[in-house]
Amino acid sequence: MRGAKNDVKRIGRTLLAAGLGTLAGCGGNGADAPAGERLLAGGLTVAAAQKSPWPVWSGLDYPYNEPPLAAAPAVTFGIAQLTQSASQTVFTGTHTLASGSVQNYRIGVFLHNDVFYWQADAAVTIAANGTFTVTLPRSVGSADRAVLILYPSTYNPLSASNCNAATATCSGRVTTTTKLSLPADPAVLKAYTAAYFPAAMTSTNAQIAGLQGMMNTPLITGGPYGDGRLIRSFRDMDSAFLYDQALAVIAFSLAGDQAHADLVINAMAKLQGPSGAWVFSYLTDGEDGNAGVNMRIAGSNAWFGMALNAYQKAFASKKYLAMSTKLHNYLLGELVNITVNGTAQKGLRFAPTNYVAGRAGIYALEHQLDAYASMHQYYALNGGTQYQTAATALRRMSESLWNGSRFLGGYDANTNTLNTSERYLDNYSWSVLALGNTGSANQNFAAALPAMCDYFTTTGKLDYPSRKVTGIVGFYDVIYDGVPSSSPFVWSEGSLGAVMAMRQGAGTMTCAGNTATDILESMNYMVDKLRNMPYATQNANGDFTSSGSVAGTAWLYYANQAKNPYAHY
Repeated sequence: MRGAKNDVKRIGRTLLAAGLGTLAGCGGNGADAPAGERLLAGGLTVAAAQKSPWPVWSGLDYPYNEPPLAAAPAVTFGIAQLTQSASQTVFTGTHTLASGSVQNYRIGVFLHNDVFYWQADAAVTIAANGTFTVTLPRSVGSADRAVLILYPSTYNPLSASNCNAATATCSGRVTTTTKLSLPADPAVLKAYTAAYFPAAMTSTNAQIAGLQGMMNTPLITGGPYGDGRLIRSFRDMDSAFLYDQALAVIAFSLAGDQAHADLVINAMAKLQGPSGAWVFSYLTDGEDGNAGVNMRIAGSNAWFGMALNAYQKAFASKKYLAMSTKLHNYLLGELVNITVNGTAQKGLRFAPTNYVAGRAGIYALEHQLDAYASMHQYYALNGGTQYQTAATALRRMSESLWNGSRFLGGYDANTNTLNTSERYLDNYSWSVLALGNTGSANQNFAAALPAMCDYFTTTGKLDYPSRKVTGIVGFYDVIYDGVPSSSPFVWSEGSLGAVMAMRQGAGTMTCAGNTATDILESMNYMVDKLRNMPYATQNANGDFTSSGSVAGTAWLYYANQAKNPYAHY
């Protein structure tokens, strides 16, 4: 989510860098390149080449191994079976070490919950016939995953700078190779693999079950509504972004899963600040993910307002109305009188503090859309003319960023300029999902959608030790200065929003011969064995991991079920 999520690297505790650019991560705004604004005569079909081939599965297809690598490993090393009892946990699998070299390698086990714990008493057998067995003399307890490493016998797994030999623990390091949180750098290993221990999954819907499984997180106690849990944003990390908590609550509510929606909201009630807002990011235990930086970002807070509205509507319940009202009143206070293109507006500022220089003077399109939906929904449920007035102002502010052929991504009150150099995919899709196909003055917002094909790629690829998926079609995130990406990838969250916008406003539109239905069918191939949607296909962008994600999984649910989270009530 550009502006409420992409404003920082979504990995662990990463702090904001100072040089983000004026509107980077604000919902962006597109370049005025002619290719990006073309509207084709005779309809919405964008002429292009042959349809992309459907994904091809190959290689070992183990049920527990899903850590992505930049390239296929030189040595196959994967878990074929995982069995567990009260007294032991057994991993069995295969390897492709040369039979004469087996004695030169060892297998080690790390269990993870808050940090990685080295299991010194693991009993390991590496057989020359290409099989291995690792036995722990206990159940894994509260672990959310195990990482098995295959390493040279001369290597000490606790020797790295991120490890403490005295306590036999290693903090997770996010490597550029994997973009996952791992106890050891893959560069020093022969191979590695992971086993996952998801929370109980009860839903018959694959996406809802996948979200349930990502709640193998610490219990957060002491909240006003009882105990709760945050949902981890990525399967392999301990981040819990506010936006992802909102997406999960909306999905659970739409699916009628009140118990899991309650868990997330209960945890968030404990964390709600005195102002009524939440910070941008937490760790799964509720700790501020950017401690010391006052990051109350408007868009992600508005999304949680949408989540509380979705819960209230789905379950006809005012259980959390007090916290919802407190949040919406906070958002009311963040509306500021500004002038855009010579016209007075009331807009939602990016944040109340300049945690990055000038940030409080930014007005991102996406944040206006998010808050518009949240205010509109809240008013429909609860009344209050101040919320209706705010919704009207936010729609007006959003429409002021329409340049006649597309939406710009934001306004910088620090310099009194509109950003025209960055063009984000979500500006096209979310504007239509939130505002509708046409504007209050009959502006044809849906006519901008064919320009999303500028972000389209047919070369999405997932590369895992256990499987390879190629031929994924979809969209990447942003075009800077009118120059398409030289290394495009498929971004699941954004692509699924684009699919929904195409269905709503451009039913005949295709990109490279692919309809919205074709793209959605292709993307369903990305889902991993734990029923999670990877955040992106293989890429070199540190912000876009291929780990299973809440954002991808929730948006896949919305797209598969044709449920628009921005919908009016």
